[in-house]
Amino acid sequence: MARIPAAEIEQLKSDVSVECLVEAAGIALKKSGKDRIGTCPFHDDSEPSLVVTPAKNLWHCFGCQIGGGPLDWVMKFKGVSFRHAVELLKADPSLAAQGDAPVKRATVRALPSPVTFDADDQALLNQSVSYYHETLKQSPEALAYLKARGLDHPELVERFRAGLCEPHAGSAPAGKESSVRR
Repeated sequence: MARIPAAEIEQLKSDVSVECLVEAAGIALKKSGKDRIGTCPFHDDSEPSLVVTPAKNLWHCFGCQIGGGPLDWVMKFKGVSFRHAVELLKADPSLAAQGDAPVKRATVRALPSPVTFDADDQALLNQSVSYYHETLKQSPEALAYLKARGLDHPELVERFRAGLCEPHAGSAPAGKESSVRR
């Protein structure tokens, strides 16, 4: 997949108004000094905590501590990837903000997240360790590697919660298959 030119991204950031995207999403903004404020659609918001700064073309929610520019708004509001947000804004900036706009669906099946994102730090750490631990236990290649290194004691993997992180597709050098890191 071709990389999106930085100039194209910068042009979208400057040409597409965050204020217009937020209002097109059905959020009423009220003037508050040089900013605009409204309720955040990303959490239960009884008091306005969403701040839009038109002069900088940025938004920030003080309730859920998220924010950014037009691309960040589209990614969060539509639940799409960076590339998809760029495509939506390039095609028609007003489409990116409408909740009922047709969304291009990925052809790849979406997998459930291995972690819960609203968890506290310790719970998130435990979920991450468990995910990588289960990945190791399900990899015959990794278990064979540990055995070849003399690390095949029955309790070793369980006691130390050893884990395996597979490289992302395309991150291995050309001609190399995914392998257990040595």
